[in-house]
Amino acid sequence: MSDRFDTAAIRAFFGREETLVVLAGLVGLSAAVFSACSGGTSSGSTGGDTTIDSGAGADGGTTTADAESSGDGGGSTSPSCTASSSTAANTADVVAAANALAALLTTDQQATIQLDETLASSQQWSNLPTSFIPRNGVMLGDMSADAQTAAVALVDVAAGTTGSTLFSELRAADEWLVTNGMADPNSYGDGRYYIAFIGAPSTTAPWMLQVAGHHLAYNYTYNGDCTSATPLFDGVEPTTWTDTSNVAHAPLEAQRAASVAVIGAISSNPDALLSGTFTDIVNGPTNANGKGDTRYPGGLTYPTGTTGRGVLVGTLSTADQALVKTAIEAWVENVADPISTALLAEYESDTSLAATYVAYSGATDLTTQDSYFRIDGPRVWIEYTIQGGIVYPARVHYHTIWRDKASDYGADYADADSGATTTTDGGAMTPPFGDGGGAPPFGDGGPGGPPPGDAAAE
Repeated sequence: MSDRFDTAAIRAFFGREETLVVLAGLVGLSAAVFSACSGGTSSGSTGGDTTIDSGAGADGGTTTADAESSGDGGGSTSPSCTASSSTAANTADVVAAANALAALLTTDQQATIQLDETLASSQQWSNLPTSFIPRNGVMLGDMSADAQTAAVALVDVAAGTTGSTLFSELRAADEWLVTNGMADPNSYGDGRYYIAFIGAPSTTAPWMLQVAGHHLAYNYTYNGDCTSATPLFDGVEPTTWTDTSNVAHAPLEAQRAASVAVIGAISSNPDALLSGTFTDIVNGPTNANGKGDTRYPGGLTYPTGTTGRGVLVGTLSTADQALVKTAIEAWVENVADPISTALLAEYESDTSLAATYVAYSGATDLTTQDSYFRIDGPRVWIEYTIQGGIVYPARVHYHTIWRDKASDYGADYADADSGATTTTDGGAMTPPFGDGGGAPPFGDGGPGGPPPGDAAAE
């Protein structure tokens, strides 16, 4: 094997690249064949279906999308979402920044960055390297220097200070994989991040800004049926490093530390520990057939009922509830204010927190492979999981996701099929389907693993 992590060698192991994505497509069986254990639940569970009917009107007014969910005696829940008029100014700023970027692109790039507003386009993101799962739009590394500056400025406006910093740090991590980890520059690197407009940038009509690359997916919907910044995926390898300028990096440490603080507050409660083993996030991308988030909306798996889901936040002390809020904010503040403020008002209300569960599995400090943390609210869904090392096999790396049970993609496609699958407890199956839908045996939402001694394409 060469001294550089070569994705071509991995593809050779599978015979050809198409075989890789076909294997990933096996994940799609989980919702139908493994319905009793989808969503990271232990076998023997049964669940109902959730349907979300979106209200009409993206004219800046307030609309509501309702979802009805049936479970095992936990009663019906009706997560709803609205389009907040408070976000209009930020939308206008994002549109202006998007148009400024487009003006600096070549004619071909202007055509490439713009896609029709469809569910299929929106779903095209992944946790795998861009050489395995194509991304929408124009790659930063293919832009002129001025356009790259404008692209970063666009992310600054859309993601806010925290989200923009995370974008920069995850790009730096990918570059470190190349310069220090000898990873393939055709799969990794700070230039292999893409900007796409799903629908034309507008202050009135629905559209989405997509920022996507390895271990990052920002899906910010504007003028949708509901205020939305999800699904938002972030992960990182390496988890920490010190660069050649002696600058220390730990892109997801704020999220890890906030999660660990919550685990510390609940670990003495026997309800806090989820059953089973979580080898990856439950509601991440399937990466089937060269696509990414194809489980949405019908194959997402959210637990229902009142058992096996963790500890109710409403039963915690005021101080411990504050720790949960800090953890939620570690994800939600990766979108600009006032969008983050509008969503936090929903997630952190007394009513919502009273019905929100927090739970973990594995190591309480979230440093050991297959350790897992989850926030499961009426709307907010956050997962943090520890994966084995890929470019650095002796180390671990992180996967996380923030979803909204009512307003993913602005709720614009929520009625695309029968809705999200619900399950009646919060446990987990054991491998090979122990990640609630991740493919065997990767555990990263991708295809089967490479031969011993090689690095997986993750």
